[in-house]
Amino acid sequence: SANRINFSEAPNEPKFGGAASRTFIAAKGNTVYIGIVYSASMGESAKVLKALGMDAALNLDQGGSTALWHGGYKAGPGRNIPNAILFVNR
Repeated sequence: SANRINFSEAPNEPKFGGAASRTFIAAKGNTVYIGIVYSASMGESAKVLKALGMDAALNLDQGGSTALWHGGYKAGPGRNIPNAILFVNR
């Protein structure tokens, strides 16, 4: 069987278990979602995405660089960030 993380217990990683803004990219069917789960541990964020019925999800960065931009910052620091995921209309 595949290795799975038990979200009921945080491993010895300080950023894993603490409450923080958790940014994610997730998929449900043919739709891709990006967003932020505020004040959540990694496990709590996973439970939120599972409750929303996501088929797959990837945790992104959290902390000072947490941001969501669409024609201006919707959430985040309002400062330059070193990398980003872009969705572009073709």
